[in-house]
Amino acid sequence: MARSLLVSPHLSWKELACHEGTPYPREWEDRSDLLGRMFEWIRGHYGFPVKVNSAYRTEAYNRQIGGARLSQHVQGRALDLTPVAGGSLRRLVESVRAARDAGLVQGLGLYDNFVHADCGGRTRNATWYGSRKAETQFSL
Repeated sequence: MARSLLVSPHLSWKELACHEGTPYPREWEDRSDLLGRMFEWIRGHYGFPVKVNSAYRTEAYNRQIGGARLSQHVQGRALDLTPVAGGSLRRLVESVRAARDAGLVQGLGLYDNFVHADCGGRTRNATWYGSRKAETQFSL
């Protein structure tokens, strides 16, 4: 059966695919549903379009870019998000925090120009700063 072009109203399968070309695994439909719900909730709270910088990564691609060994991206449970025209990173961070408070986000990573959000595979919520600049820019 052919797969719809969209995971959710504003998130496409193309956006979930690894940057090296590997599509998001079909057998992880439950995970993609969680990503879609998380993404739509964040986008709705944020009030502006959101760009997906990174989603699923193969293990090889994750190693190539220096990603964390146990990255939720490799498990198909993470999105790195940036604001597009009209939005601010600070407001996007607030929206991801609100999604965490609502139980949709378990991992929240704050970086200089993007925010990481993941939705599974953890026994408790995790929050971290990905850089010194982010640590001074955003407070937990």
